[in-house]
Amino acid sequence: MSDRRRESRYQSAFGSIRLSLDEAEALVANIPRPLFESALSSILLGSSIDAAVSLAGTLIRLAVTCNTMHGSDIFDQSRDGGMLSRLAFILSRHPDYRAVANWLLYRLAESKEPFAVIYIINQQFTSGAPLKRTILIAYLEEFAHRHLLDAMVLYGRILHERYRRTEEALTLWKKAMEISIPHQTNAGETDEDPYSVLGIPQAWEMYAAVKSSQGDSEGSRAAVEAGAFLLDHPVAFQYLAKIVGNEGQLDKYEEYMTKAAMDCNAEACHDLGSFYLELHYSGKGRDKSFTSSRGQDASPKDLVSGQYTNSELRQKAIDWFEIASTGGWGPSALIMACLLREEGNAHKGLRYLKIAEDDEKSASKAKDIRHIYLGKSFELNIEREREIFMKQFAQFD
Repeated sequence: MSDRRRESRYQSAFGSIRLSLDEAEALVANIPRPLFESALSSILLGSSIDAAVSLAGTLIRLAVTCNTMHGSDIFDQSRDGGMLSRLAFILSRHPDYRAVANWLLYRLAESKEPFAVIYIINQQFTSGAPLKRTILIAYLEEFAHRHLLDAMVLYGRILHERYRRTEEALTLWKKAMEISIPHQTNAGETDEDPYSVLGIPQAWEMYAAVKSSQGDSEGSRAAVEAGAFLLDHPVAFQYLAKIVGNEGQLDKYEEYMTKAAMDCNAEACHDLGSFYLELHYSGKGRDKSFTSSRGQDASPKDLVSGQYTNSELRQKAIDWFEIASTGGWGPSALIMACLLREEGNAHKGLRYLKIAEDDEKSASKAKDIRHIYLGKSFELNIEREREIFMKQFAQFD
């Protein structure tokens, strides 16, 4: 056995697996098809469910027949290892298949399959485990220099957070941002989707965060703007909305946060709902649209709220809170429960109160008001309850 293979195997967190043939066949017989159905559009493009499930079964059987073999002896680099890695990744989402899936992904990483290499190292990195200079790290560095986007971001994070080589990381992320621009991307067979299924941050996001920590607000903002305007990334619009909002550009805040919320981002939906509710409270008493010239006396809030009646602002807030609540965002559900109680629909609000109780972000307050929620003497002023509703732009009242 070569030194390279011995090193990889003995340092593997998934070095071997004890799986009998009968156990493997039981796993094959019970492969959860819904996992593959949900993944076809985002991970297994162009594949049928039957073909994917059949191939997954073949992979599971390898854990019995090839248990002690090195990955490069099991998998041929000339074949579509990316598809095999994605199948193993899908299996890893189910607790009954996680052990065999991790074994497969490590063996695929040993065979130098990019997706598997990135997956394994990202798992080790996010767990806080020490990262030694193994063959897999060497593979990751090679992939980063070959401009695979996820590899560039992950290797940059390792350089920055583990080795304090921040300037090298920034250079790598800046290059990743440049080649991420759609018309400049030359996608190869090993390139990852820019919206990584592995949960790896975007290059602009890492660049902006580090620049911000260095006190370089201009550099940080430029990265966020690149993520928004050049890459059309919804999270970048969410970040940018908060930047311009604090500057008083509330019309731009509305525009950018709407772009983020339209991507089914529950937090962005909540922030947008809170924005409209804040405008509603600021304009309480109006029964028609507020109009104002863009003179010196017009506040940033007036310039936005003037487009809507006060009842429209309340309804827009409810609409976005409803979407966020559907996504399990407890703070939105808590506000919905309180708004419904204000309207005399407390029993309808109980459903939202349950959502709020199930989310740690709102559970404590939701449980506090649960026992008095239906009480007739219970009074609640949402606008003044900071644990329920927090104004984002009180400075512009």
